[in-house]
Amino acid sequence: MKQSPVFQMIGYKNSGKTTFLSELVDYGANKGDRVAVIKHHGHKEPLQEMHRETDTYKLKKSGSFLTGVASPNALQIEMNQGMELDRLIELYRFFSPDLILVEGYKQDRYPKGVLIRRKEDLSLMDLANIQFVITWDVEVTSHIELPVYSVDTWTKHLEKIYQTVRGDTVNE
Repeated sequence: MKQSPVFQMIGYKNSGKTTFLSELVDYGANKGDRVAVIKHHGHKEPLQEMHRETDTYKLKKSGSFLTGVASPNALQIEMNQGMELDRLIELYRFFSPDLILVEGYKQDRYPKGVLIRRKEDLSLMDLANIQFVITWDVEVTSHIELPVYSVDTWTKHLEKIYQTVRGDTVNE
């Protein structure tokens, strides 16, 4: 059984990571793929809690470190501790997705795409396993020897990008 491929999308705040990943998820879902997403929350403010005034919220507040609620059509889980990316991927693979997309976790080793908004963002190019770049300014990225797509036109290359993200052989 083939393991679900993992692909990271990295960039600094407001570079377009969520927009890019939303397009990829939509494209994959329309192809019939089950796409899962892990989003890194690197900010100091806490995540929003499950809805107040529910039994699940009361159970969590009573001290449960892991609380979940399941219905015939959905599962919601909340945990009161962090988890490393490798462990999250292991958990996600339990659900057999066709692809796992990761927003953030810049330092991890998985294949990744980089969003470059301005010249200062070029420091991201020092990270490992970069497969392509999406840029807001083609002049800033003109020296890069990887595939580079403009933020204005990258969707024209969505099929090729999706193949790269899935780890499939890309036909030129």
